[in-house]
Amino acid sequence: MWHAWLSLNRKQFVRDPVLFISVVVPICLMLTVAKGVPLLEKITSFPISPHLPYLLSIFLLMTPITIGMMIGMFMLEERDEMMVMYLAVTPLGRGRYVVFRIGFPLLITMMLSVLLVIVFPAPSLHRWEVFLFLLTSALETPLMALTMLSFASNRLEGLAVAKMLNFVLLPSIVLYFLPTKWNGLALIFPTYWISQGVLALAEHQETFWGYWLGGTFYHVLLIWGLFRKFYGSME
Repeated sequence: MWHAWLSLNRKQFVRDPVLFISVVVPICLMLTVAKGVPLLEKITSFPISPHLPYLLSIFLLMTPITIGMMIGMFMLEERDEMMVMYLAVTPLGRGRYVVFRIGFPLLITMMLSVLLVIVFPAPSLHRWEVFLFLLTSALETPLMALTMLSFASNRLEGLAVAKMLNFVLLPSIVLYFLPTKWNGLALIFPTYWISQGVLALAEHQETFWGYWLGGTFYHVLLIWGLFRKFYGSME
C-alpha cells in the first residue's frame, strides 16, 4: 500500500503544474540568491553578509509554507470531488489518508531545505544544529495544509484562507527591523520561533535551544489540534 500510494503521489506531483512549480520556483530562487548575493555585495557598497542569517531564516520558511498551501488546495479539491469519503471506507482510512497525502510533500520540503542550507552563503550557519530547524520548518507544510482543511470546506473558501496565510511570515519580516522589546508579540506565530532561532544560532547564542524546543512543541501542538479538527469534520 505504501509503494502504491507513493507512486500515485509522485505521478500526481509531476503531472500537476502548480505543485511542480511550487518546487521548481524555490530551487531557482535558492540558486539565484546563493550566486547573486556575493556578486551584489561586490558591485554595491551595501553590506549584505550580516543579514544572510535573516534571509536564510525567511527562505527556510517560504518553501514549506508554499508547498503546504498547495497541498491544502489539492486536498480540498479531493474533498469537493468526494474522494475523501470513498477513501475513508478503504483500508487506507481517514487518518492514513492525511498522513499519506502530506507525507510525500513533507519529504520534498525537507530535501529542499537541506539544499538551501548547502548552497546558501552563510558560513555562520554551516553547523549541524541548523538541521534541527530544518526539521521544525518542514512542519510548516502539514501545518499550512491542515489549517486550510480545518477552516475551509471547499476550494473557494480555501483561496480565502490561503490569502490570510500569506501573512504568517509578516511578523518575522517586520520585527527584524524593530526594537527587541516588541518581539514577544510575535510568539503566537509559529514561524517566528524558527526565524528567531536561526538568528540566535548564527550569533552563537544558547537561546536557540529554547526557540527550537519551544517552536517544535508549538508546531506539533497546533498540528495535532488541527488534525483532530479536520478528522472530526470527515466523520
